[in-house]
Amino acid sequence: MKRLSFWGSGMNSMRLYALLIASIILLTAMSTIAIVTADAAYPTLQYDAQRTGNVSGVAPETATLLWQSGEKTAGCIQAGPIVYDGKVYLTTWWSSGMGVEGNAVNALYCLDANTGEEIWSNTAVYGASTAALADNKLFVGTHRGNLACVNVTSGALLWSKKIEENPSWYGVGSSPLVFDDRVYVLTFSDGTLHAFSFDGTELWNFSTGGEIFCYASPSAYGDKIFFAGKDSDSEQHALYCLDLNTHEVIWNFTTETEIRGSPTIWDGEEMVFFTTKYVYGKARKLYAVNITTGAEVWNVTHYSSWASPALSNGKIYIGGSAVDTTFYCYNAEDGTLIWKNEEMGGAIGGAMDSSPVVADGKVYFGTSEVDGTVYGLDANNGSILWSYTLHIPENFGGGFNVASPPAVADRTLFIGVDNVGVLAFRDFKFLDFDTDTPEKPYPSISGIHYGNITPAHDVYVTSLFTRACEGTGGHTEYVKIWNDTWNGVEGRWRGYTGNWHTIPFDDAFMLTEGETYYYHIDTGSYPQIHHDKSVLDVSDGTMTCTNFTDANGRIYNDWIPAIRLE
Repeated sequence: MKRLSFWGSGMNSMRLYALLIASIILLTAMSTIAIVTADAAYPTLQYDAQRTGNVSGVAPETATLLWQSGEKTAGCIQAGPIVYDGKVYLTTWWSSGMGVEGNAVNALYCLDANTGEEIWSNTAVYGASTAALADNKLFVGTHRGNLACVNVTSGALLWSKKIEENPSWYGVGSSPLVFDDRVYVLTFSDGTLHAFSFDGTELWNFSTGGEIFCYASPSAYGDKIFFAGKDSDSEQHALYCLDLNTHEVIWNFTTETEIRGSPTIWDGEEMVFFTTKYVYGKARKLYAVNITTGAEVWNVTHYSSWASPALSNGKIYIGGSAVDTTFYCYNAEDGTLIWKNEEMGGAIGGAMDSSPVVADGKVYFGTSEVDGTVYGLDANNGSILWSYTLHIPENFGGGFNVASPPAVADRTLFIGVDNVGVLAFRDFKFLDFDTDTPEKPYPSISGIHYGNITPAHDVYVTSLFTRACEGTGGHTEYVKIWNDTWNGVEGRWRGYTGNWHTIPFDDAFMLTEGETYYYHIDTGSYPQIHHDKSVLDVSDGTMTCTNFTDANGRIYNDWIPAIRLE
């Protein structure tokens, strides 16, 4: 990890500094971490085809930094991360000379979700588009004006099709939508919706003709797709609703200024929500429109940023621009204000260009300003639960803007930061898996233990402690822990020096709640043993003996060593 002197937090700085340094010391030793659940995924911008940003599962309660990606990723980041099968994918652009080290490289990156280490990168594919994942493929817009398809495993380019003839500064900044085995993406210079098959064939397109917001992206539900457009003749901005079967316009809803971000769909109440650009003297709104008729349901005045609204539990969440650095929560049915938080205004005022994500009763986003901040708010009342500010170093020419839409998967928040890279936040439970002192530790004898462990909670492990019988030198000489999909980690005794009851593992690792792991433990002298226990249940989980061979060659299946993994 790098640039530790450049970050700060909304928490007490010294306390958080100590916590994060401790975490970093542990995490930099890691080369292997336990397998995460296979369904921990965040496959597209704002999580789903309706662009709700509403995610199930656990999300971080604190600003505990799990990792920060390397200097190569420290370019301009306006794409959001997506997550699948323990990997994070994200594009960077305009990277030349960026980052504190100045070594950032334009690319599509694949990072390990648990360590942040680069797995692969593709320097031919880069830009501001958030990728979409389906069928072992990544679909992403590029700075050069192409829609690209990349193999998710290897990073190899499968195909690339030029769709933006006037890429300008932005290229294809629209984030592709995968829906019903089709890929949909917008080109900003002509307000055109393109539909592709997974093999790269353009099946059809619909052009509104005029220039639209460079990062506008489509959303879909049922047989309808929704996207921003602008009539080239009348110069009229509008939200378009197309029939996916006939490719004909069902309705369009006209607005005074351009439509920002992506439309957000509430399928249960048949409404679509979107914002329009702030232009002085013109209507700037957050709109709710009926998805069947195109009739307005409600609107409120809103100074919009680039962000799209998030929708969760009948509430709309959206932040403002630098003109109004306020974060809002509205009743999605009628637009009445539920709460607002005005504490995000910096010295200059940072726009909330980062589209919010709601998970586990919390709402997450970042601020786009020189000292960018990542926020976690209580989704029910708007109070700040935690914040993480990235303070630029003295005389540094760039800013740590946070415009990247965040992603939440496998208990972790991922978000990109200009000149920094990707940050991952995850709460750790530093708890013991402790088999405690046996009621009857004797008879005691050294030997070789085999069995398995199923923890009742996540355990971050750096060492093994062995309980010795009183007055003896009982200890563990060798330990290995592994499972069917993970080669595991070993630890070895260092003799009767220092804290000789404890041996360190070669690498720190995580044992995941409910997963079963195997152990091989070789003990010496007289360690404490749980007798007549083929299965030992403790508050922290279950430990099972499959075989214990003592120093005399006798074999047991109900002797369990009294250890603590910590």
